[in-house]
Order: sequence, then C-alpha cells, then structure tokens
Amino acid sequence: MSGVPAPMVAALLAADTIPACLAPYAAHPAWVAWSYTGGEARKVPYAPATGRAASSTDPSTWGTLEATLRLATGFRFQAPRGGVGIVSRAVPTLVFLDLDRCMDPATGEPMNDDAARLLEACSATYAERTPSGAGVRIVGTAEGITAAISRKGSTPGGLALEIYKGADRYLTVTGARCAEHPDRLADISGEVLDLLGTLRGGGAGAAREAGGEPREDAELVRRVVTGEGYHAELVALAARYIGRGIPAATTANHLKGMMLACSEPARDARWSDRFASIDDLVRSAVTKYAASAEHRREVARLVGRRLRDGIDPGDVLAEAMAEAEARGIAAETACGIVRWCAEREVARREAADA
Repeated sequence: MSGVPAPMVAALLAADTIPACLAPYAAHPAWVAWSYTGGEARKVPYAPATGRAASSTDPSTWGTLEATLRLATGFRFQAPRGGVGIVSRAVPTLVFLDLDRCMDPATGEPMNDDAARLLEACSATYAERTPSGAGVRIVGTAEGITAAISRKGSTPGGLALEIYKGADRYLTVTGARCAEHPDRLADISGEVLDLLGTLRGGGAGAAREAGGEPREDAELVRRVVTGEGYHAELVALAARYIGRGIPAATTANHLKGMMLACSEPARDARWSDRFASIDDLVRSAVTKYAASAEHRREVARLVGRRLRDGIDPGDVLAEAMAEAEARGIAAETACGIVRWCAEREVARREAADA
C-alpha cells in the first residue's frame, strides 16, 4: 500500500469521508482501517503499517490518518466493505456517543424519542450516520470531564447507547454527516453527565468501564488505605476487579486487605460499616459485570468454527477479541480461549492425518 501516490492520499484526506472537525487529529497515531470479517460481519480493525489485525489496546497497531488511508485504498477496506476508524484512547479530549439502531435508513429520521432529544441537545456538534445507516455517532469535546469513560447501556426510553472518552475502543468514521449538525466540535460535557446519571444496564460497555484505567486504581486504593474515602472507592474497585475477570473471592479479599491497612485509630463506625459491606459490594459487581460461562463458550464455539474453516489465525484472533469485547469478556480470558481452541484444532488435524 505504500505505493499509493501522495496526491491520491491528499484527495482522500480532502474527501467527505473525513470530516473537517477531525482533521486536526490527522497526524496523531490514532487511526486504523477496518473491514467486515466473518459470518457475523464483525468490524475488525487493521494496523496501517502492517495490514494485520489491530487492537484498541496496542498503540503500535495504530497510525496516522495518511498511513491509514493508504491501506484503506485497498478493495477490502472500501465502502461498504470497510473504512477507517479512530481510537478513543488516542484522542482523550474527544467524547463519542453511539446511538444504536435508532434511525430509519430510508428517511434518516430518528425512530426513538430519546434519540431525537439527544440529537437536538447535541445539535451544536458533529454527528454522522454509522456504516449500517441505522445508527448515529455524535462526536464532541468534554472539557468538564477528566476521567476516561467506557459505558454501554440503555436510556429510560429504550435507546441503546454507548459512551466513550479516552477508552480502549475504536470508532468507525464515515463522514456521512447528519444534515442538521455542523462539521465542528462542541463541548457536550453537560449532556454526557446527564446520560451517565440515567443510563441503565451495563453489558460489555459497563464491563469495560468496570475494568477502568490501571493508573486510576492507585488513587482509589490510596483513598481507602488513608481513610479519605470508602464507599465510592470500594464500589469502583470492586467493579474494576470483577470487570477484569478477577474472581469474586479474590476481589473481596483484596478490598478487605486494603481496609485492614488503615491504622487502628482510623477504624471508626464508618470504617466498620464499609468493611462489613464488602461482600455485598462484590456480589453486586458480579451481577453487573462478570461475563457468564455461556458467553465464554460462545466465543470458543466461534473460534472453533473459524479454525475448522481454515480462516487465517490472525483474523480469527481479531474476530474473537471483537466478540469477547462485545460480550464483556476480558482480553486475557479471550486469548486463553483462542489458545485452547487452537491446540484442540491442531490435535484434531493430527489425528485426522494419522
């Protein structure tokens, strides 16, 4: 792909595919190509430098927009088969709102009242149709929010919604701007905070949020150990540990150990109440964030089918990671499933050749 002429790349940069409001991020190593892969048509990201599967958690697989567009000139990545995307973690000043299956593909009108209200509330910032034509992505800034956000759920009116800011997630960029929205970014902090207060459910998005940023864990632990805060900190840590696949018993023991690190004089009635609540907090986190065994079996079945069909192992891994992410399964667990399935497939083929 490196042989693509520079004028062609410049033309692509100027094309409607890339909105002008994202042009300031073109030089950032924040971009990936993507293509529909597998029977379930997962949108799998690909690294601009290698053309192999990319990961939203591995910066070495991201590239500049120019490098990504060079790869995206290939047939595999041209619309409607694929396109380009941007990694949320690489552009932490931006916030992305994904409104799923809420638009009439024929008329372009919202089919959900909450979607219509949210689009109106965010009318000062950029919004575009997603590749399916049935969803909308709103892009803005969140100057009043410093924390990373990775949340998935539904509004009281039944709108399926995902919110990402500085998250381990890539988002497609189509350039199919909604007519009522400008090609510029505006601060939507207020709308995001309102949504976080009313969003219901969790699923995979909540599990990612539960996983949290490891660099933030230290501050939460410090507050617990010093007695500066207990309840909110313990709730957050329980959700993060369970979201990462740490067993409930281990999570509870970790949290109790933190509490016991408090000095004796600091162990007041408030401390005692929170210490006694740890098991309940962990049970609540398990209910909300733990991936079920059935989800893990489904990923194993998917991987097994793909390997038996002779699909490239790199594509199988990418598809498995995408499926695991959608089901709220930790990346480490997903990799273990793929390794196990690969070993079984090797053994099956050896037995067949014997």
